[in-house]
Amino acid sequence: MILAGFGVVLKRITRDDIEQIRRWRNQDFVRDQMFHQELITETQQNAWFDSVNNRFNYYFVIHVDELPIGLIYAKQVNPETMVGEGGIFIGEPAYLTSDSPARASMLLLYFCFNKLMLSSSFIRIKEGNVVALRYNELLGYVVQQRSGEELLLSLTKEDFQRSNMVSRVLRLLETESIQLTGLPSENNLEQLNALLASDR
Repeated sequence: MILAGFGVVLKRITRDDIEQIRRWRNQDFVRDQMFHQELITETQQNAWFDSVNNRFNYYFVIHVDELPIGLIYAKQVNPETMVGEGGIFIGEPAYLTSDSPARASMLLLYFCFNKLMLSSSFIRIKEGNVVALRYNELLGYVVQQRSGEELLLSLTKEDFQRSNMVSRVLRLLETESIQLTGLPSENNLEQLNALLASDR
């Protein structure tokens, strides 16, 4: 499955991607912002892929001008409450201060709220990660809870659409140009398969 728009392309991960993802994830500047900071082995990475390759998890490699730069996801989607957990990390240092992470985040959230039909998204951020906190607050996320070094933030579709930054960007970037392509699969929720089938 491929999601394209806002100048970035998100490609759902396959087993061929996981070694690249592991290399990104094991870099010091990425691990420093993670709750689990141990180095990940090939065996662990394979086990992780097997655990998330299903209809409740949507992991995508971010591509800019055909170059893979990082990972973004909506995971552990609850089909009853339609709530999922989001996250992102950039593995290519040159793109850390670009606008590509923001473009990818808005594209994924647009997908989550308008295609996957989530009611809300939540994220976890390490206390002290000021850049991530400010960035997500601009997207409309609101801090709900503090527990140890973890901040829990949530975002509804309405708050996403009301965000000043998001509404300004959506006026500049045509949402009509967003394209979702792929084949229906047992690894998709039913509403997503219906969309993919209708586009064939």
